[in-house]
Amino acid sequence: MPRKPDPTLKPAIVAKVAQHLQDTKLEDVSVRSLGRVLGTSAYPIVYHFGSRDSLIDAVVDHLAESVTDATLDPDADHDALAGYLVSVFGGLDDPQRSLAARLTFELGSVESLDGRDRERTFHRGQVDALAAWCRAHGYGPDAAERAARGAVLAARGVQWGAIVDRDGTDADAALRAIADELASGALASA
Repeated sequence: MPRKPDPTLKPAIVAKVAQHLQDTKLEDVSVRSLGRVLGTSAYPIVYHFGSRDSLIDAVVDHLAESVTDATLDPDADHDALAGYLVSVFGGLDDPQRSLAARLTFELGSVESLDGRDRERTFHRGQVDALAAWCRAHGYGPDAAERAARGAVLAARGVQWGAIVDRDGTDADAALRAIADELASGALASA
């Protein structure tokens, strides 16, 4: 009779791998190397996740939990917009949030090569949320779409800046400035 899986093992593996990825390039991660990090063979990883990619997906899901819960009411005020941008794209002084942003870039840059669309779907969802906010605040349909796309790309640029120049980038302040531009209508013609 096979052993029953330990329900605490899978989350523990995800947490340990997330910690390991803080100072390890994704390209240097294999099932075997992760087994060494965990102090075991590759078997528990394959047993619980099936593959390296599935384990990395589980880590990304774990890191993204706080972001996926964030919603933006189209009728929300400027302060709520700023809070939304910071909750989705900011907080990069937290090592886990910073890792989530880094993995977004690492995985998103190659996902289309293997038929995935996770980051594209997330990106499109953010554009849609900001476009709805813009329309509710006086932007025309085309201007709302352009402004939302520009704001999301600017927010991603802020994240990238915080990753490559942590000391020179105040991500949360830059994200609030993007909200200021959206609220003022400055991005309507962007």
